[in-house]
Amino acid sequence: MTDAVHSAEKPLDQYLILHVRYLGAHHQFVDDGAARTETLAALMPRVLEYFHLGDPAGHQKVYMFAHDGEVLRNPSTTLGEIAKGHEKLKLDLVEQFEQG
Repeated sequence: MTDAVHSAEKPLDQYLILHVRYLGAHHQFVDDGAARTETLAALMPRVLEYFHLGDPAGHQKVYMFAHDGEVLRNPSTTLGEIAKGHEKLKLDLVEQFEQG
């Protein structure tokens, strides 16, 4: 898909092209029409389902997003805030182990 096709479908000032990479998977999660207003908290269930990771509740694993090597700790941050006006956003899904 080209950016020209994407921009004809959804305006890039409201949407962006999102890629989420998880090292345990062969393919990336891709959303060519992710809303810039979507929060990381709202995005997480979709990404976990895509990678078949399920809900980490009750487990010692915690999944978080990272951008440019920095873990994003505020779940209310929007994709638009992270993208800073860019039309594409690349995130990593990282897992951390909680010590009990």
